[in-house]
Amino acid sequence: MTRLFRYLSGPVTALLLALSPMAVSCSSPAADEPLTPLSVTIKTPTVSGEAGSQFLSVTASGSWTLSSTADWVTFSPASGTGSSDRVVLSYGENPAELRSAVIVLTGNGGSASATLTQSRLSGGGSARGYGAKTASGRWMELPETSATDGYEFFTHDMTISSTRTRNYSFYWDYDHLVARWVAYPLCAWNIGSGNRSDKWGEDPSLPKSLQPLLEKAYTGGWSRGHQIPSADRLNYAANVQTFYYTNMTPQDYNFNGGTWANLETQVRAWARKTGATAGTDTLYVVTGCTLGASPTTVRDNAGKAVAVPEGYFKALLRYKKDASVGHKGYMGCAFWFENKDKYASKITKDMSISLSDLEKIVGYKLFVNLDAVVGTETAKAIRDEKPATVSWWWQ
Repeated sequence: MTRLFRYLSGPVTALLLALSPMAVSCSSPAADEPLTPLSVTIKTPTVSGEAGSQFLSVTASGSWTLSSTADWVTFSPASGTGSSDRVVLSYGENPAELRSAVIVLTGNGGSASATLTQSRLSGGGSARGYGAKTASGRWMELPETSATDGYEFFTHDMTISSTRTRNYSFYWDYDHLVARWVAYPLCAWNIGSGNRSDKWGEDPSLPKSLQPLLEKAYTGGWSRGHQIPSADRLNYAANVQTFYYTNMTPQDYNFNGGTWANLETQVRAWARKTGATAGTDTLYVVTGCTLGASPTTVRDNAGKAVAVPEGYFKALLRYKKDASVGHKGYMGCAFWFENKDKYASKITKDMSISLSDLEKIVGYKLFVNLDAVVGTETAKAIRDEKPATVSWWWQ
């Protein structure tokens, strides 16, 4: 009966309501109304490097909770019921490089997000003023970086449950508008659970002018190829970061959906097979592209030229604390493919190469912190080992 009233108006509706009081009471109109879509809005999404606070707005029908990918962001209150425009968002001082935090609102069985970007205090930063000149961290997945090659290093963080950790790092090439590589640890724990967000968007670490704009695909039919795959980070806020435009490169459409997609699936299977706990049982991954001497270019949605990679690679360093294979718990495997639809979809051992062979192709050292952990001699054995001869990869 409630639905009938929605299609009637004026005197007819009034008459029915007067004559049929019990019909009204049998079904509450509010029960048929859809829940208010979740949304979170930051009044000033880009702030200066000084510590500060501002109001953010929450739109929700029922109870909700706020969380952030960054520990320098807090909320008061962090949870509530119904819509509010009086939630206080506070952020700390930023003495280093430009940084960002994804604000995640959960409730009503769904989620929504917004991004807060904070510039650095005066006097910080690197040559371009956005990333770092080099990677100073000791993370095992990091390749070699240089203060003179013109690229800059960035890291995006994430929170899993209550644990703050790195999502992925990338090495940005400003001239060609691609990340030369993206590096990250991979295990069942940081893969997480959830669905593909498809939240294509700008990377808040960089201004629009210094990254491609890719709400739609590149010109010429090239795919927006992820370097860290969406399926490698399934928790919502972490997955949103995999759709940043800085994680995309122009990839052959059929290669992206064929051989490359199958390699990504195989890498996740190896990560899950390695273990579930970050640090003790982890597959360290570097995904990257090679451009060649004179790369061709395509256009982004704003008309900016973006280099088309001649090839793509994945470098894998497996660590298993109690492993019966490898060298001090470590072993390596690598792949390099041309950016063409010319390969069989199934990933086979004859496609693999050693880490040292891949280093000759890319021209820099992979897993640069490995030597300090296992020693130079053992690190060389790991780099030189032919993965096709190691049955673990192909069981």
